[in-house]
Amino acid sequence: MILKPDVCIIGAGGLGASLAVKARERGLATVLVDRETAEPGDPLLGHLQRAALSASAAHAQAIRTGARLGLDNAVPKLNYKTITEHAQAIAASGAPQLSLERLEALGVQRVVGHPAFAERNSLRIGETLLKPAHIILATGSTPAIPDLPGLSEIAYFTPDTILGNVRKLTHLLVVGGDETAIELAQIYRRLGSDVTLVPQGPLLKGFDPEAVAILRRQLREEGLAVLERASVKAFLPRSQGIGVSLDDADGRVSSLDISHVLLASGRIPDLAWIDSEKTKLKRQADAPDRLHLTPWGGTSYWRISAVGGAAGETNYHLALRKGERLLDRFAGRGGAAQLHAPLLRVIATQPPLAQIGAVEMFKAPKPGSRILRANLGENEAARASGVREGSAKILVEKSGKVLGGVMVGQGAADVMASVALAMGKGITAAELARLPIAATSELAMLVDLGNQFASQLPANSWSKRQNSLRRLLP
Repeated sequence: MILKPDVCIIGAGGLGASLAVKARERGLATVLVDRETAEPGDPLLGHLQRAALSASAAHAQAIRTGARLGLDNAVPKLNYKTITEHAQAIAASGAPQLSLERLEALGVQRVVGHPAFAERNSLRIGETLLKPAHIILATGSTPAIPDLPGLSEIAYFTPDTILGNVRKLTHLLVVGGDETAIELAQIYRRLGSDVTLVPQGPLLKGFDPEAVAILRRQLREEGLAVLERASVKAFLPRSQGIGVSLDDADGRVSSLDISHVLLASGRIPDLAWIDSEKTKLKRQADAPDRLHLTPWGGTSYWRISAVGGAAGETNYHLALRKGERLLDRFAGRGGAAQLHAPLLRVIATQPPLAQIGAVEMFKAPKPGSRILRANLGENEAARASGVREGSAKILVEKSGKVLGGVMVGQGAADVMASVALAMGKGITAAELARLPIAATSELAMLVDLGNQFASQLPANSWSKRQNSLRRLLP
């Protein structure tokens, strides 16, 4: 049998199934390839479980810190098995939306089996030959395991396996500095564990250093130890617990006693099944296990794209947005400008960090552009909640065009989503000042930023002359 769909999505995990639904909404004939096993590191399931764990951890932290709202501080009683089961149930609750019955009802054609490229633009799955107009790789990824002495002699968690943990972790060492590492580090600190985070490099690379510094300070205030100057050199197995050998930036060696290890040092795309000779897809020179991709997920062959784990992306919502833009292009709905428009990135910590635009923009603004800042401590909604730390900033051209923004603090995702909307709709910084936003919302920070820009604009020359004349009159 030969099938010629508009789009073929390889990988029937949460991301692949979601994109199949989005493809049908756009009127595209869609085939979803189910490889018969769960896609490794399914970003949707991981996102839902971490979000549920984070919510439980936030409630525990609120009990500990009630005094800031006039309540008594207390020690929360935590049932780790119940917390974990709740998170798993939340993740499973999303399954009906992506069930086989719903996909079939929407017209998604599902093909089960292990795909193999017959040619560069065709796939064979058993007796079925697929010749799609476009192929989207949504095949997930596996945790990267660093080559460290002693690691093979100890038990350790990965971001995938720790989500099934049902015990209190006395002292957790988190190795890694990406968004997943820092989210899980805070979750387990709030769930009562001592947590030490060793990023093994820059913390949250690609995010604004100023915002990262604010987040780092607040995490340390919660008791999370962040050792940015240190690096893990070896693990030392013991009869009880685990020893860790650390080197700092000055070459000094120290040791650390821990109970558990979480390796969150990135992921490896599941691409080994792809025949490089037939597809001729370029790989990254410094990382041959990864495809050479454009910012929007295009490979070296225009008919094939990659999203999610296959593209090295762990954030489900970001991967979904990139996939939707690809589908818009396939359906003739979006041009190059939409495809290349910056996307919002959110770190789901408490407080959250949200950024739209490349970090280089904030480090070295172009001549004529300016950075406007607002302090969350001056926002009514934040103050009412007992929040004092946090800030937002946007980068604007001389004309008022908004180029990007970053915020760390309560409401960061909503505020930066509004900045993204302003960028997409061409709303200027001066027009932000006129948004009808209640003062009791974090979004009022946009009005503050808009007022700052408007106050720097030169006054109308006719108004200046009129006022000068009025002052001369008796």
